[in-house]
Amino acid sequence: MRGNGRTVAWLVAGVVLPAGSAAALVDVRGTVPNADIALIITGAVVIVATSGRRSAAAVAACSATLGYDYFHTVPYHSLTIANRNDALATIVLGVVAFTVGQIAARASDTHIELVLLVGAVVLSQAVPEPARFLVDHRGLDVSLAVLVFATAVAIPPSAFAGLTARAGRLVVALVAAALVLPALSWAVSRLVAAIALRRGVLAVGLAPAEIASVATTSLAGGDAAVAAGMLVGSTLLTVAAAGFALRLLGGGAHIHPVSLLTNLGLVVGAPMVVGVAIRTKVALSEQQEATLERVSVIVVTLLVWLVASQVRLSSAYVLVAVALLLFLAGSALLGALVGVRAPAPVRTALLLTTSMRDFAVAAGIAVAAFGATAAAPLGLYGVMAIGWGMALATVRPTPATG
Repeated sequence: MRGNGRTVAWLVAGVVLPAGSAAALVDVRGTVPNADIALIITGAVVIVATSGRRSAAAVAACSATLGYDYFHTVPYHSLTIANRNDALATIVLGVVAFTVGQIAARASDTHIELVLLVGAVVLSQAVPEPARFLVDHRGLDVSLAVLVFATAVAIPPSAFAGLTARAGRLVVALVAAALVLPALSWAVSRLVAAIALRRGVLAVGLAPAEIASVATTSLAGGDAAVAAGMLVGSTLLTVAAAGFALRLLGGGAHIHPVSLLTNLGLVVGAPMVVGVAIRTKVALSEQQEATLERVSVIVVTLLVWLVASQVRLSSAYVLVAVALLLFLAGSALLGALVGVRAPAPVRTALLLTTSMRDFAVAAGIAVAAFGATAAAPLGLYGVMAIGWGMALATVRPTPATG
């Protein structure tokens, strides 16, 4: 009965949320392009689809189409459409909303983070100004500090058990990533002509392992201890060396390594150290760990919205996407190489933590060193990296033994 009640609640949400979004946007009708309004309404469909109920997602798509027709096509407040272009736009909205909703609902059980990230990217383009305001007022730094702290507190001391036996390979992987990935990001950034976007691509190689890579490693049956070691070790290396690496790679002569070191120390290093220290003293219940996980997912989604809001779509992003894909492929190759002849779970952990770099920390580096516009490529990279990790966990799970 409880399941049926939840289904009914989500069906009601499927009716109310998209139609309510369409009604709420009447005040900006005529000043905001209809394409942006359609994106926002589609975002409401994605929210309903995260319930995993395809019927609710289908209802939401219908509500989105009817709400868009009723409130945003001439004649207003009528289900008739006078303009053929408006009719075509309404049909396209309905098809896209239905397709996206069904895909999101199907993926929500095991890929909820990716579903939310895609929704955040859509929202960032539909409503960018609030996010840009927050980035200009330290919103990125605050969100990043919260995420790092929540992640560090969620790592149990037992996650580091057995690292002594893997210490040699872990050190090799950390050093290889610290030396190779910045050079790789510098090389692929040369493909991008726009200076601000080039600097954003460059920052990817300076980032530590993606925070989500630890959970992704567990899903893939990898060695959680190695993944946790890579996360903490690469984070501390980034804090210590990112400013000097930027100067060495020619990211900009005006960069002050000490200033960047201080910023990363406060925003990334301190929350990581404090969180790990607290967890060594405090035991968490399963419910508290689940709460921390939900907080992390929410903050990651917020960070994607903040970072992707810096994107102003143009043809320049074609080369940005190519450069980021080349970086992702190169980092995956490095991850495979450092895992050669290791047990399968260790190989999986090294592959994922080396190839998935933290888009939020990279964005923090880019903003601190170059300004908000340099963070624009990092939202795109975040979706790429997390999508790659989840695909690998789904397609190539390995037994957590060895």
